[in-house]
Amino acid sequence: MDSADVAIVGAGPAGSAAAIMLAGQGLRVVMLEAQRHPRRKPCGETVNPGAVQALERLGLLPATCFPGDIVRIRGWRLHYGRSLLQADFPETALGISCPREQLDQWLVSEAVRAGAMLLEDARVEGLLHEAGRAAGVTYRLASGRSGELRAPLVIGADGLRSRVARAAGLTRSGWLRKASFTFHVEASEELGDRIELHLKKGIVIGLAPVGGGLANMTVGVMSEHAKQAAGRTEAFIEETAGRLPYLSKRHPHIKPIDEVLACGPFDRPNAAAAPGVMLIGDAAGYYDPLTGQGIYKALRSAELAAPYALAALRSGLDWPLQQYSLRLRDEFAASGRLQRVIEYGTRHPLLFRGALSGLKWNRRLRERIAASIGDIGIEHEVGE
Repeated sequence: MDSADVAIVGAGPAGSAAAIMLAGQGLRVVMLEAQRHPRRKPCGETVNPGAVQALERLGLLPATCFPGDIVRIRGWRLHYGRSLLQADFPETALGISCPREQLDQWLVSEAVRAGAMLLEDARVEGLLHEAGRAAGVTYRLASGRSGELRAPLVIGADGLRSRVARAAGLTRSGWLRKASFTFHVEASEELGDRIELHLKKGIVIGLAPVGGGLANMTVGVMSEHAKQAAGRTEAFIEETAGRLPYLSKRHPHIKPIDEVLACGPFDRPNAAAAPGVMLIGDAAGYYDPLTGQGIYKALRSAELAAPYALAALRSGLDWPLQQYSLRLRDEFAASGRLQRVIEYGTRHPLLFRGALSGLKWNRRLRERIAASIGDIGIEHEVGE
């Protein structure tokens, strides 16, 4: 197919969710994915309760439809020095965790089942333009053959280093320069059914059970520190984890059992629309994954984008795309502030320890933070 109604660049959770909704409206949707499923991605591999609810609104029930094992997550535990803060998600809300490649494979299969076409091993190289607006994409297959896909709407769902965002002039870098290293380790019994965050000034280490006796471990550090990993990644990870004695005590088997995936830098506050272009998921802006809300943002941004995409295609106008960009900014303003507060606290130890101590005695505020991190408490309708 050399033409479509919508070209979606990237077939991760954001791209697949958008494809499910738009193909379900009878549109000709083509997804272009630079790799081939299943493939690993640097990710904390946690789907918070809000993201589980977003999947359910798509008609996808992880508890009954997911073609693999999932671990139910009921809350989180944060360690900072000797300080400990623990909270459960409210009421019966649960998150899940699972290997990211299984989640992505499931979602892209559902998108194809909904009527979208998937073109894998297709690396998008740029945008086509017509009358001052995007009109499709150029791409190159793994075989070396190049191609064009013409479409009146291009949706960039191609992640942190979005080529669509760059080609549309929408990307810029922020002030926070961090990098992460993600891999699997043997899960300890101490982890249970919670996410753990271990913090020290300049270091964040997250752990999440993913089933099969494994846990996802993500080590986040400032970019200057990350340079020390060059040519010695495993030694660097061991040294970094060793700087958090409580982590080493609780989880003594911190040794990667698979490839270490690097990612960063993080802070990219993108605008989310240009003539003929929409951005969703990480492509639409990315800060710091301290709170594990990336999958929720991917699914929710796709959910927000769908009705504006339909309005733009039906009217032939670009104003709905700008309306989407404004709506997206408002939707995630609160979670962005929370991420920045936590980041600020990790760089000011005395202040952060004092805040954690206060939260221990304020159950209501602790529950509100847990609900915010879980993206719980707002009812959404598909196509809202």
